[in-house]
Amino acid sequence: MLWPVDWDKPSDENSALCAGFPMGVWHGEGTFSFKYRYFKPVSDNGSDSAAPERKYPLVVHLHGADAFGDDNRLQLDLHDIGTMFARPEWQEHDPCYILVPQCDQYKHWARSDVAFDLQQFIISFTEKYKDIDTSRIYLYGYSAGGLGVFTLLKKYPEYYAGAIPICGATNGEDIRKLLKTPVWMVHAIDDRIVKATYGNPGEGSKFYLGSKDIYEILHNIPEKGSDVRYTEYPDGWMKKILGVNPHCSWVAVSDQRLGEEFRKWLFKQKRTK
Repeated sequence: MLWPVDWDKPSDENSALCAGFPMGVWHGEGTFSFKYRYFKPVSDNGSDSAAPERKYPLVVHLHGADAFGDDNRLQLDLHDIGTMFARPEWQEHDPCYILVPQCDQYKHWARSDVAFDLQQFIISFTEKYKDIDTSRIYLYGYSAGGLGVFTLLKKYPEYYAGAIPICGATNGEDIRKLLKTPVWMVHAIDDRIVKATYGNPGEGSKFYLGSKDIYEILHNIPEKGSDVRYTEYPDGWMKKILGVNPHCSWVAVSDQRLGEEFRKWLFKQKRTK
């Protein structure tokens, strides 16, 4: 697929950060396997974990359609968004595990069967690394990965401590299950690839809802439970401020200054049961 000329490109820092993500392959009992990259918190003396007996959050990142494939590289190499929690300045204060699976181009994160096997993979990863704090498992993704975030939150509403779906979408079925998890949605209003709004066909609809539509529905449910937030970038903002296509709202989230509030909010979330 050809992407617009104003698609964002990774920074020089990203290549160095990618080198800290070893490759792996997970074979489950279901239909699919996943190639993945992962990051482990590292102590000052180079050991695998920052401190013995300490528990660390796990951040799971779902890439967009531009990284579909089986090379086990594109999901990190294309953008800065997948490596942002691996930056030394972040790890110094908030060390964490990072898991970045890759979805095959003939599948999609939003498929129910893919989501099922992905969930089993995430669970198996937490079982492998015993120092992961299972009350602080976070989920974020952009574009097709944003759709995957919503799918996992609907199917497993009691599992994740917090999520940031970026330029994502979902339908209106089971939408109230999203209230079980603190969610901060991000979208540019002039995004033409995945729209922020599809006219809000409403709760229960089988048609797409953009981030703006989802927020309007969830925000107006009287018995809403979790923290639901929505940041919308105005028409022309992505191009004027960041010089990228309006779909690339992940650039704002991964930006060290602009994205700091999102990252700090996510890491404050914790499951209480």
